[in-house]
Amino acid sequence: MRAFAVLLDRSVARIAELSADGRRFDRRAVVGLADIWDNSTFPLFDTALLRPSWLRERRAAAALRWMADRGPARRAWMIEQAAGHRLESLLPERQEQPAHVRDYKGDLRPGVVPLTAAAAAGAARDYDLAGARVRTVHLERGERGVHGYLWLEAPRRYPAPGNAGEAIVEVMLEDVREARFDTGDGSGAALTVDGDGVEVRVGARGRFGAASAHVGFDDDTWHLSGAGRDAAAADPRGRTFRREPIGWPPARGAARDAALVVHQAMLELRSVRYASNVGSVRFGQLCAAFAGAGTGVLAAAGRPRRVRDRAFRELAEGWLAASPCLADRITDRFPDGHWARAAVPAGDPPPSAPDLPAQAELTLVHHVAAHVRFGTPRDASTVVNLAVPDGDGPWNPRALEFERTAAVSIDTPALTGPHAVSHTAGRSLSFTDGSFSVT
Repeated sequence: MRAFAVLLDRSVARIAELSADGRRFDRRAVVGLADIWDNSTFPLFDTALLRPSWLRERRAAAALRWMADRGPARRAWMIEQAAGHRLESLLPERQEQPAHVRDYKGDLRPGVVPLTAAAAAGAARDYDLAGARVRTVHLERGERGVHGYLWLEAPRRYPAPGNAGEAIVEVMLEDVREARFDTGDGSGAALTVDGDGVEVRVGARGRFGAASAHVGFDDDTWHLSGAGRDAAAADPRGRTFRREPIGWPPARGAARDAALVVHQAMLELRSVRYASNVGSVRFGQLCAAFAGAGTGVLAAAGRPRRVRDRAFRELAEGWLAASPCLADRITDRFPDGHWARAAVPAGDPPPSAPDLPAQAELTLVHHVAAHVRFGTPRDASTVVNLAVPDGDGPWNPRALEFERTAAVSIDTPALTGPHAVSHTAGRSLSFTDGSFSVT
């Protein structure tokens, strides 16, 4: 049980580290850590309240196994963070899951697989990559370098029903070493995989080079493609994979309310999965408020029954008093007159974003080309994340949005170090060295 609580404490501490300075902000890692607690916060509270202790420990072990069942990386993280609690023997190695699964109609749905030379050849066989156009380009800095993805809207080469929707070839890039792209040169693509890594060429001059990549397909008729038929032949019965939820008597009273407060804090932290929210989440405030939350849960749950409800209320009141940024979420989740509403102070309205300083660092660019989605035309749009200086202290994360984008260009140097910037709010942003621009 203590290992379960320690993982919450370590998650909050790690998010604080990852968000301490905008230049080293790792959005993807923050989202991954906060997302763990979307499904694990309530089991933590529910388990901590179970009696007798042998039942509590057994249920905690089940909850930890369920948490670890998201792949080897999750399991390794849990073992590392809960060092000293001997989780290796508690968490069995996850069984290999099928790359592709059947949907409710029995059709094989594509999964995400490593982009090998054979996978690249298969994509070129099933889709006209030379006739493709870039739908989405995403590049982002993280703690371990630059990663990103390209969505290529590509005509099918295989026979498909006339009412089939569009097909998207999704290429996920890891350890991006070169990125050169211009929206005016976004038609035609080629995938190459060799001993040096992965190369994606776009148009006449665009190029993305990465150490490795994965590929997936957003295509409702993929099961009719060559790759789909090959996958079906290799596993004719097909398999499905669904994680069964775990459940036991839920916490009640103030313990349930306290769990809801932690859950809302984690959802607020996770909200930066939308890049446009970067800069609006108060990481420092939330991480300071919820530091040691897991340990606090165990302490409150260990109090005598007659004072346990009060202990959880005081715990939650302390969290709320230190996190006014949760005021709107608490108002939405608790009814009028509930003590939680009174516990959270009214936060100051968010200050209007100041003009950009003379220099900034590009940490993310996400561009979506104009397209039609479910019969509705969508304008081109771009979201940019920057790290901007704040006096002599850490740099702050900042998000800028550009609607009806006319043009975007980026070159590799844009993602390295600070750049002198020129900015017109909502209309344009450019680096004076020419490595990046959006208009």
